[in-house]
Amino acid sequence: MKKPIILFLFAALVFCSCRKQVSDYDRPDFDPQPTLNAVLQEDQPVWAQVTFAQCLDSVHPAPCTDAEVLLYVDGQFTEILQHEGKGLYVGETTTEALHEYACKVIIPGYDTLFAQTEMPEKPVVTHVEIMENATVNDEGNPCAAVLVTFSNNPNRKTYFKANIEAMFKYQYDAGGCGTITSHVGTSINTDDPVLLNEGSSLLLFSNEIIRDTVYTLKVNTSINGYGFSGQATGTYTRTGYVVVSMHGVSESAYRYLKSQDANGEPDAYTNLFLGTITPINLYSNVENGRGVFAAIAPMTCDTIFINPED
Repeated sequence: MKKPIILFLFAALVFCSCRKQVSDYDRPDFDPQPTLNAVLQEDQPVWAQVTFAQCLDSVHPAPCTDAEVLLYVDGQFTEILQHEGKGLYVGETTTEALHEYACKVIIPGYDTLFAQTEMPEKPVVTHVEIMENATVNDEGNPCAAVLVTFSNNPNRKTYFKANIEAMFKYQYDAGGCGTITSHVGTSINTDDPVLLNEGSSLLLFSNEIIRDTVYTLKVNTSINGYGFSGQATGTYTRTGYVVVSMHGVSESAYRYLKSQDANGEPDAYTNLFLGTITPINLYSNVENGRGVFAAIAPMTCDTIFINPED
């Protein structure tokens, strides 16, 4: 076991010894890149952030204050967004589900930016329940699953982002008690076909393979924190709650989050340790520029209480 550690330390020393400050280094010029970002929300006014991406040592992007931002709804010109400072442009148009929104950004000296997205519908969740002993964690302890049933239109491509929070408390008849927090931000050991089709632990998915008008998503949980007092023996009564949030997201939001997940921390950390960082290419739907123009229709299910205490 000692030999690999020694080799590891030797390699680290070699990398350190090869580092040398380069004198008289002229950093290549970096032309500011126009960037358009927005995440529209249903029933909220349209807005857009217009900035310029700058070189690596810049802390913040430079705001664009002299842009003309034109809004189109379903292909028809609607209004000019007004600049409110720091590159933020806001309109009076309130977004509605299943309408298409587009921005044309005219910046002096640059090609015109263009991006569009569709406002999704809010998901309709019809039932949420807990399945006991659905899977086991790394220590072999049984863990529950949360079953989320929602409506689906198989004739329309839709995208979803779910978030689930659960807290369980166990009261033992021997006088002990404990609290267990089940973390379900990702699906552990998933066997749900829709989540398997995504190839990601994120609760981000489409209805690509859902053929029915109703689907039940199975999200396995894992215990990530607990604490006990007294004797954890005998029979117990479990109380707690489960909160399920599901959001409809546009295709652009879906693709951006997928690309962000694909360029996650492990590879970036490895490359950083070796002294180099590979550029990542996040999804962008902005023509002649960078950024993402997306939309979200958020909703939250009612909290489900388990054996609520009086």
